[in-house]
Amino acid sequence: MEKDVLTQEKRLLRRNKWAYSVGGIGRDMIYQLIATFFITYIQYSGLGLTAAQFSVIGVLLVVGRIWDAVNDPFMGSIVENTHSRWGKFRPWILIGALLSGIVIVIMFNFRSPAQWLGGWGYVIFFFIIYLFWEAAFTLNDIPYWSLIPALSKNKKDRDVITTMVVVFAGIGAFAGNAIISLTTVGNMVKGYSLISITFVAIFLACTFLTVFGVKEPVEEYDEKAEKVTLRKMFSVIAHNDQLLWASLALMLYSVGSALLTALGYNWFYLEIGYNGTLTMIFIVSFAVSNIVVQSLYAALAKKFTRKQLMRFSFISLAFGYTMLLALGWGGFLPVNIVTACVFGLFVFGGQAIFYMVIIVNMTNTIEYNEYKTGDRNEAIVFSLRPFVAKLSSAIQGLVVILVLVLSGIYGMSQNISELENQLSIFNEMSLDQKQEYYANVMAGQIVLDQADLKESEKAVIYAALQDPANAVFVINSDPADNITDGLVTGMTIDKAADAVFKNNDNVDVPMRLTLRLAITVLPALLIGASMLLLNKKFIIDEIYYEKITEETRLRREQTSGSAIS
Repeated sequence: MEKDVLTQEKRLLRRNKWAYSVGGIGRDMIYQLIATFFITYIQYSGLGLTAAQFSVIGVLLVVGRIWDAVNDPFMGSIVENTHSRWGKFRPWILIGALLSGIVIVIMFNFRSPAQWLGGWGYVIFFFIIYLFWEAAFTLNDIPYWSLIPALSKNKKDRDVITTMVVVFAGIGAFAGNAIISLTTVGNMVKGYSLISITFVAIFLACTFLTVFGVKEPVEEYDEKAEKVTLRKMFSVIAHNDQLLWASLALMLYSVGSALLTALGYNWFYLEIGYNGTLTMIFIVSFAVSNIVVQSLYAALAKKFTRKQLMRFSFISLAFGYTMLLALGWGGFLPVNIVTACVFGLFVFGGQAIFYMVIIVNMTNTIEYNEYKTGDRNEAIVFSLRPFVAKLSSAIQGLVVILVLVLSGIYGMSQNISELENQLSIFNEMSLDQKQEYYANVMAGQIVLDQADLKESEKAVIYAALQDPANAVFVINSDPADNITDGLVTGMTIDKAADAVFKNNDNVDVPMRLTLRLAITVLPALLIGASMLLLNKKFIIDEIYYEKITEETRLRREQTSGSAIS
């Protein structure tokens, strides 16, 4: 009989861990769409925002992310107080997914506000829709991650589930990055519209797998779950100095490590070319290096201490950043997809190890807290990680927008943005309208109207539009072939975009250097500060950790013995 019960429990665990972890693929696909690409969409999809309006969006992005980080504990309390026949987690996971899907479709398909109030209408729309997105995704995000401890009370089983969900989330993130990079360059408006709908469908399918595939354990009401509030969070941090230093180190690392990917798309367009396939190759190299290195971490941790691993990883990423900074200057190695991937591997591989060290350090503060206060406060540490991640994302987003605006890259990119917008308009026309539009473009009657650009900068894109060899708008006069009338080929818009960025003599050295410094030197400094902070302030190394866990165990046994007596 006992064997049958155990077998049933194993079957339930197997079902839960697969339904739960595979469901994470869609979540990270839509998260990447918003966290990484929403700003790229705004920049390149022809919304026509001024540099001032784009900068205000950066500030609003920070406000939205901070608000999202602050309201997480409140959502945690709501989940804890939910009691239904579906459990307390799955109803919110489903509701959050449905609302998030609606919001995402609106975000990438409702463009009319860009025409209101000279672009300020879109700024207002952005803030409102972004707050809705944060609220909707929080409804899904908090109960999803909170479900892990409820799926098994066995630590080993929980570790297996956690590892699986991290792997599948990584698959979703990398797949999302690759698909978006491949399908949107040269087709921004229509591409993001289709991507948003497709990703939402995948997200909902994955959510249904989790909601209807996971059997949530029956809630034991006599067991009071640890409540996470802001007050308690700050109280625990105040009494746990090691958690504070680990959190600050994680924030510095998170801001720094995200800059290469966040600004990397502009760097690719400026230095390598407006080409989605090449960008996708770079993303794949990023994915492979992360997966390989993280899979080797356990073996490396047996041979080296965490401080040694952190030092090795920093040497690797610093070398990679240095080489990326040096590419193309003074006759050094050329800037191309090969050199970008090769030296990117040093960066991404080093960052993967560094991140694992920080997360292990942060997790070890649970035992430190129990050693100091007698309480583990696991929920505080688990809630602090996403809190720090969201705060870091807000800072990183503001840095990205400031770099783009102050360097002049945003203004220059609006030439490409206008091309993407005209392409979208052109593809929606009838054949007669396309022919008339094409004639007007070639006659110079339809031109770009970006008042903040220099005339010399405008002339470059005009030439690209009017030169038959680089014509963006192609009218097909041969009904015998398989090319749709009015189709704009990826190659022609690539050439026109490269005329604006890569092959444009008006893109001066300060502009290129500012962007290069922002994706190499600034990240290296921030990650270096994180390492310095851990070396100076974080004391929980392997020896100290063994010491406090053993003392805590003996103290617990003495307390149990006294209670029995």
